[in-house]
Amino acid sequence: MSRRKKKARKPEFSKFILAVSAAECWIVTAAALVMAWIGKDTSVFCYLIPSSWGAYGISRAFYYNKAKSENAIKLRKAYQAAGLDSTPADQEFETAMSEEIQNTY
Repeated sequence: MSRRKKKARKPEFSKFILAVSAAECWIVTAAALVMAWIGKDTSVFCYLIPSSWGAYGISRAFYYNKAKSENAIKLRKAYQAAGLDSTPADQEFETAMSEEIQNTY
């Protein structure tokens, strides 16, 4: 029996950004806790912790918006390929795009 090894796919860049951002948040928070436990000066963490968690929140928001837009496109194509009425998917796609444009500008 020969087993074929599946090639490991690299994760999408947006998922990589989410993972790195989450790791950064937890590392900064853990470092602050360790420094507080030791009794060192933790004043710098007053700025680092909120900024790292804020960046993580922003990256999650952008990822969810991107995923919503991609899923609307996939649904529209799947409905059209199946010969079904793609009006609901078209409306969802248009709503997602108009929300994105309104939030951007």
